[in-house]
Amino acid sequence: MLILGLQGSPRKGGNTDHLLGAFLDKAAQAGAAVKTIQVARAGIVPCKGCGYCETHGTCVIADDPMSAEVYGLLREADLVVAATPVFFYGITAQLKVLIDRCQTLWSRKYVYKLKDPLAATRNGLLLSVAASRGRQLFDGIHLTAKYFFDAIDARFSHALVYRGVESKGAIRKQDGLAADLDEAIQKTVLPLVRRKQVLFVSPTGACRAPMAAVMAQQRFGTRIRTGSGGWSPATALHDPMVRAMQRVGVDMGFRRPATIERALAGAAPDLTIVIGQHAAETAVPGVKTVRWSLPEPAASDDETMDRLRMEMEGRVEKLMQSFE
Repeated sequence: MLILGLQGSPRKGGNTDHLLGAFLDKAAQAGAAVKTIQVARAGIVPCKGCGYCETHGTCVIADDPMSAEVYGLLREADLVVAATPVFFYGITAQLKVLIDRCQTLWSRKYVYKLKDPLAATRNGLLLSVAASRGRQLFDGIHLTAKYFFDAIDARFSHALVYRGVESKGAIRKQDGLAADLDEAIQKTVLPLVRRKQVLFVSPTGACRAPMAAVMAQQRFGTRIRTGSGGWSPATALHDPMVRAMQRVGVDMGFRRPATIERALAGAAPDLTIVIGQHAAETAVPGVKTVRWSLPEPAASDDETMDRLRMEMEGRVEKLMQSFE
């Protein structure tokens, strides 16, 4: 599983950076894969407010890191951690740029009525520090975090906020910090890490494997974590398959085929499903493997893809009964 940290402070190495790093270090020790985006240095272009995403489902800015990488990471992550100092009772301008660009994900959810496969299990965590001690110091930040997490299909599950943290490195001396971090790990990370891991593999990882993986994730995500990959990954998901899933309200936008190594995210699966012509091969040595000799669809018309989707639903349902 992946935890994505959004380091929103323009001060690299400051209190916010340290707080996020301390949480992610503990998460990695618990068995999660972690990645940090230093938002101030990411080169994300601000939202134009043009409304393009509401009529097209994608952002009009197609050539910056947000479109090239960040949307995909937000979709891949099981837990998104937003970390920010308090600037004028709000989040930093740098983090706000990233959040504003998530209007695209809001549009896919509320305008196009598409549901991300991780929506039922993805969590959001807020980390924030402030030099002052005002009673309403974090009110605005909580509201921004609430609606940001909603837009990216994450449940706002926990927040750690600290007042009176001013000098560089002061957060390291914060009373109770270690206990707070341990509690946050217990609540937000361990329930996700402890799920069974199921890996779906097909030759290019572009059609059958990701279709099966998102079906299993959406249906059984509280008990399992799925991934999909290919021996020779394609550059993009099979578009007719993506459209077939959209016809039943499942959003596979911003996902890409992965290598088997990336799909594993550093953790060995409990079960591997090998689909298609490579069914005689072993994806992960030493791991229980189920083989589906389900051929690649001969055509890409809607009727063919819908038949594949329905057949895959039946296979996934029968397979997952073994986890009950």
